Amino acid sequence: MRKITGKERRKAGNIYCPYCKPEKVNATYRTSGWTDVSCEKHKNNLYEDDDRLTEADYQTWMRI
Repeated sequence: MRKITGKERRKAGNIYCPYCKPEKVNATYRTSGWTDVSCEKHKNNLYEDDDRLTEADYQTWMRI
């Protein structure tokens, strides 16, 4: 999880927290791949999926 910088915000435009749905609260945190964003209040809902296997890992380690 990392904080959204001012430069990233200018390039991406308005980025709102999906957990504060009726309100439009600016997101301040994001995952490394921009798949999930959140505000300061909901930053605990973000998770990094470092355990995700690539196709090559799956073929190597998950074979039966």
